[in-house]
Amino acid sequence: MMNRDELNAHYARVRAHYRALAPAYSRKANQTCEGRYRDIVRRVMSGRTRVLELGSGSNALLDTMGPPESVACDLSVDMLLQRKAIARTASVVGGGEQLPFRSAAFDGMYHINVIEHVADVEAVLSEGARVLRPGGVLAAVTPNGNWERWLDLAESWQMKIPEGPHAFLTTRAFAAAVKPWFDVVEHRTFLACPGGPPALSAAVDRLPGMQALGWGFFQYMVASRRAG
Repeated sequence: MMNRDELNAHYARVRAHYRALAPAYSRKANQTCEGRYRDIVRRVMSGRTRVLELGSGSNALLDTMGPPESVACDLSVDMLLQRKAIARTASVVGGGEQLPFRSAAFDGMYHINVIEHVADVEAVLSEGARVLRPGGVLAAVTPNGNWERWLDLAESWQMKIPEGPHAFLTTRAFAAAVKPWFDVVEHRTFLACPGGPPALSAAVDRLPGMQALGWGFFQYMVASRRAG
């Protein structure tokens, strides 16, 4: 676990990375990936009454699917300023290790490509559990750490936005990390084909054996906040 000075230094590097990316982030984002992320979030968060997006960045996803009083939270004020012109939901600056919300404030929460950038995974998941009501749903997307070599290659070929400071989680490590607070509902790898039309990437992921082999550049977790 990092001490306070190490934590501040880590997040200073993360803020600097996203400050540089913010003006062009939406334009540079892989649209095949973005489409698949949207499908997951809309399916899982359907019917929720108040949703928190952690690490919202500059995107408008919460504004297109979030119910009233939903909140977009991000460590980077620069990224939040990019979404200001399109936002109809509230924007709050904050880090996942110490969320500025009361306990049980939300019944849905999601984060996309966030957990690999945090300084303390356990603290972020614990805080997520705190602000979710019992039975509330967490949806999380993160790179598949089992494919780190391929992820690094994709970045070198400019197929994905540069990661900046990060530590990828393997599927086993991610599953173990959520267990103290959540019951896992779904956990799978996806986007073995991260380019081309979204329908093509989805078709590749449905090929026999893909799930059993754990193939895919990304993984997603859907989990229910355990009572107590």
